[in-house]
Amino acid sequence: MNIDSIFASVLGIIGGIVKIGLSLVLLALVVDVFDPGRTDIVANLSGLINQFMDAGLAGLVAFIIVVAIITD
Repeated sequence: MNIDSIFASVLGIIGGIVKIGLSLVLLALVVDVFDPGRTDIVANLSGLINQFMDAGLAGLVAFIIVVAIITD
């Protein structure tokens, strides 16, 4: 067993956890659209986007990095 196989296993597990988390966020978004106020995720996401916008150029760079990580 070499270090590359260990890292591949760990990255596979982390990738699976991230995909589950993103799926849960999307599920909460759908629930909040059909039953407003249940999960309050729409307000949380809009607050997060507003924080990126208030930070100016640094916020734009951070937003691009976050989107690149999520879509990878």
